[in-house]
Amino acid sequence: MGYLAMLPLLLAYEISAGGPARNLAEVVLSLPLAPLGTGQRAARVSLLALSAVAALRSIFHRRLGLLPRLWRILLEGGIAALLLGPALLVLMSVLGANSGAEHFGHGRAGPGLPLELAAFLAGGAAWEEMLFRIGVQSAVFLLASHLLAFLTGSLPLARAGAEILSIGAAGLVFAASHLAVFTQVLGPGGEVFDAAVFTWRLLAGILLGALFRWRGPGVAAWAHALFDLFLAIGARPEVFL
Repeated sequence: MGYLAMLPLLLAYEISAGGPARNLAEVVLSLPLAPLGTGQRAARVSLLALSAVAALRSIFHRRLGLLPRLWRILLEGGIAALLLGPALLVLMSVLGANSGAEHFGHGRAGPGLPLELAAFLAGGAAWEEMLFRIGVQSAVFLLASHLLAFLTGSLPLARAGAEILSIGAAGLVFAASHLAVFTQVLGPGGEVFDAAVFTWRLLAGILLGALFRWRGPGVAAWAHALFDLFLAIGARPEVFL
């Protein structure tokens, strides 16, 4: 269900990503398709379509209510997006790292945000959730839970420790992925290190990681996408306080 909720975002990305600009998470996840050259995008779209068909078959086989569950995911994602900015500002203030909200998030395009850019930002957020939360966070959780279970002999303690480690690790990788020192390996782009901005992204990654574990990947993806769009059209993070 979470993947189906993300599908509109992924399709929006594919429609808008016809130029040279690409989201780093999509680039990383598409690396296995790189040998296909110009056929890489067609293969990626085909894989997305096949995954959607498989998810639909699973849902109908289990007789789950599709539309009510999708609407719930969208609603929860929207609410989480509204709360994300104020929560980040509170955490930044507690850490003494709030140097001005205007420095955080995407560069703003203003109220006239082009539809193509909006689709690219929203779809890019879905790819980032697939890489950092479904990929990195889940992998770290599996490894840490087994290791901690072996070291402590306590499954509840191992799971709790693995949750903390995986959310923190995924948030750290998410924040680092925006830095030019790392992105230059895959191409141009990225930003110079700024302690406040890095902390902002790290905390955002941690909150999204917690949301992913609590409400699932669909809610986390829509919260991420809508929050990015709020920032892009000029909404300051504290606007909902």
